[in-house]
Amino acid sequence: GTAEISGFDLRLHESRRRTLEHSVGDLFPGAGAMRDATFWCGLRPMTPDGPPLIGRTELSNLYLNTGHGTLGWTMACGSGKVLADIISSRVPDIDVRDLAQERYFR
Repeated sequence: GTAEISGFDLRLHESRRRTLEHSVGDLFPGAGAMRDATFWCGLRPMTPDGPPLIGRTELSNLYLNTGHGTLGWTMACGSGKVLADIISSRVPDIDVRDLAQERYFR
């Protein structure tokens, strides 16, 4: 896939599609017919400072695990473990103070 900062514009630009087709063809020659491929665009929530938001909110039954940007899949298991620890009142294996939404209000 690709990523670009474009606000909420979900149009797939033809140049991006061609790049994807070329890359797939190079990496997986003969793996399938590109003419049958379905392309789509989605949003990747990001925080303004980079690290995701993980933790409690002011609502007792609402927790955050968002804002991973392009690293969503990469950080999924670790973020899930951290959030499970927080919800279960266990101490996470990492310091989570800089992942809390309060970092924006210090």
